Amino acid sequence: MAAAPGYTTGTTQTPGQVAPDAVPVLAPNGTLDVFNPQVGAGLAPGNIVQIYGSGLAGSATAPAILPLPTGVNGTSVTIGGLPAPLYYVSPGQINAQVPFELPAGNQYQVVVNANGALTTPQPIQLTQADPAILQFKSGAVVAQHHDGTLIQDSSPAAPGEFVTIYLSGMGATNGPVPSGAASPGSPLASVADTATLTLNGAQVPVLFQGLTPTLVGLYQIDFQVPRTLANGNYTLSIAQSGTVSNNTALPVKN
Repeated sequence: MAAAPGYTTGTTQTPGQVAPDAVPVLAPNGTLDVFNPQVGAGLAPGNIVQIYGSGLAGSATAPAILPLPTGVNGTSVTIGGLPAPLYYVSPGQINAQVPFELPAGNQYQVVVNANGALTTPQPIQLTQADPAILQFKSGAVVAQHHDGTLIQDSSPAAPGEFVTIYLSGMGATNGPVPSGAASPGSPLASVADTATLTLNGAQVPVLFQGLTPTLVGLYQIDFQVPRTLANGNYTLSIAQSGTVSNNTALPVKN
């Protein structure tokens, strides 16, 4: 309604509603490793992480460009003051890469900016490396035969076969790779701190451990299944920088 002396009072109605301010909020202890999303699990420079909360983005978006962008649809993340490359953003979850440029051994603050609104910072602690193995919900390791097909109970690894597994959190590499950039194929980016692979507690020689070529932040380990192994399911784990990964199961059959 509008009124002024000497004029007839006029009214008008405009349909619509007032939208409440969407303030982004980080979930407590909500920055977790992508393959071992457990509170208390370690993180390392270059780690792929899942960041949980609410109001973190206007919609779900996964950018299909490399290097990965540090801003997507008005959402960005800083870790230790550095922009974090983004794999995926949505209102409740962001997948990002911890910048390789952050030195290990320190605590850093995670902050999400959603269209100019900032979350309260939350701390994470970075270690030199803290490997996490990609696994199925069953606990079986996601592993590939030499031809690239998956190793499963119906298609187990054979003694003497060359196998590839995938990990996150293995830290710095010999020959630094910029955050958000695809890993090189030549020369390969091997990890700076050597990891140890065991099957049922027995150490197995590793042929390669480092970043997977053409992908961002994903590591792989290539090894040969010992020729003397009997048939069975073997507990596979990785030790690196004084930390031990999640345990996974590798089926082996002659």
